[in-house]
Amino acid sequence: MSDQLQINSTSVLAVEGKDETNFFAALLENQNIIGVQVVDIGGKDKFSASFRALANIEEFKNITRLGVVRDAESNLALSAFQSICGVLKQTQLPVPRQPGQVTAGTMPLVGIYIMPDNRGTGMLEDLCLQTVQEQPVNSCIEDYLECFLKYHSEKEKKRINRSKSRVMAYLATRSPIVNSLGLGAKEGYWDFTHPCFDDLKKFLESLYR
Repeated sequence: MSDQLQINSTSVLAVEGKDETNFFAALLENQNIIGVQVVDIGGKDKFSASFRALANIEEFKNITRLGVVRDAESNLALSAFQSICGVLKQTQLPVPRQPGQVTAGTMPLVGIYIMPDNRGTGMLEDLCLQTVQEQPVNSCIEDYLECFLKYHSEKEKKRINRSKSRVMAYLATRSPIVNSLGLGAKEGYWDFTHPCFDDLKKFLESLYR
């Protein structure tokens, strides 16, 4: 999170990186949802401290709608959800009952969404990759990745993030080439009409309309 960050909207969506900031800016624009400030508060290791810093900004008290989005990563979504709920309680904010749900009758309204589906493991990259799973290019991406993995050391194979590698391989096929998922969203490379985005779009609609 930037030390120079200022809250300039009563509707805020807190996300965990620049990539996510660009992605959600594109998705909100696609949904014609205006007036939402997308705020990068860093990844899970920085989330607690960064969110408390955000809550200490004077204008934070003006927020009426607050969303928080994080990746589940290697743990089930419930783990990330419970972690966020703990931070919200520490800052005396309302807590939704479950991921993907928005509090009712509270000030502010608060919702939490855990990527990719509020249930299992994974991340934003996994959600976006669902839009190309049934396209011919998907087999090319898999072949490309498996070919290179054959020549990596076992140590490197264990470190590699396959979802991020698949995203980068796909973006390398598009023109103009962009070097991040979020910029790909701004270029329209992820099909926001795909059913995999339905739950996420419903969440944003319920929180910000």
